[in-house]
Amino acid sequence: MATKKTTTKKTPVKKKAAVTRKATPKRKSAGKRAALRSHIGLQAEETAFMTFRITKQTVYWLVLGAVVIVFTLWLARLQSEIQTIYDQIDANTVEMSQL
Repeated sequence: MATKKTTTKKTPVKKKAAVTRKATPKRKSAGKRAALRSHIGLQAEETAFMTFRITKQTVYWLVLGAVVIVFTLWLARLQSEIQTIYDQIDANTVEMSQL
């Protein structure tokens, strides 16, 4: 009997995957942070949030609101006058058709 020689295959050695590190964001130095804060203008709150105080901006909003209300009333009056003119035209048309 003839014996067959079996050849054993060598498994190739697997290389370890290269470990890649994620780039960590560079931190700003304390001097840069302080300079950034001074440019942004972070300030401590001087008054409470819910306090009521009349400022220039309050006056501007009141004037703007008044202008909007007056403009709306003016448009409503114009619309009413135009509707009156249409009613007169319709009445004249009906009167002419009856004659």
